[in-house]
Amino acid sequence: MLKRYQDKFQQPTCILRFLLMVSPIVIFTVLIRHSLPLVFHGLLIVTGWCTWTFVEYILHRFWMHDKNSGSTMTEYHVHHHKNPNEHVVTNFHRIAMMAVLTVLVLIAKYLDNYFTFFLGFCVGFEMYLLIHRFIHLRIGQRVFKRLVRYHIYHHCKYTDTCFGVTVPWWDDLFKTVPSAPKITQRIVDFYFKDHTQSENLLVVDYVDPIHGDREKNSCNHDCSSCKVSLKNCSSR
Repeated sequence: MLKRYQDKFQQPTCILRFLLMVSPIVIFTVLIRHSLPLVFHGLLIVTGWCTWTFVEYILHRFWMHDKNSGSTMTEYHVHHHKNPNEHVVTNFHRIAMMAVLTVLVLIAKYLDNYFTFFLGFCVGFEMYLLIHRFIHLRIGQRVFKRLVRYHIYHHCKYTDTCFGVTVPWWDDLFKTVPSAPKITQRIVDFYFKDHTQSENLLVVDYVDPIHGDREKNSCNHDCSSCKVSLKNCSSR
């Protein structure tokens, strides 16, 4: 009963904490609009981007993983968990969003007002489109080590944690990071779709991200028997 009560208020609690954090910045931004225009627009862009990262976290945690939703968003997300390198968003969408951002920059410059906040929000969305694709590539480990590690946790074993994609700090703040994560190298290979090992290996044990049920996926790796640890994965 207590857990159900706590779960019900988790989303509004997160939103309230976010509003309390950004309120001083918003008030300061309003006060300096005419005296420090460059700082004004800079703060609007940063605040807009930061707002997107929070919205991204909320959507992922409470909407895409809603057990009772049955929405198209949830279905797409379940499919992405089962097929980590299959993305609904394509390079065309990413390039198109860049073109949209170019137009928004011109509009923001012309209006010279709070529209810049919306520009920052859209910049955050474009960064999400780019970073999400990048952290599903092995090269992403060199640039976004922590983000990749968190995303592997979320995809492969701890699906009720690590909901942030472009930044890790909302998971740290709201304590949605596994306390003692253990990930094997073969799970990492499944995440990156590295099917170069022996064909005699069994299928990996997959945890459904919505219902928590264990299913069999298409990977031919036996993660349960693998003793090779992912470097730095056991430390936060």
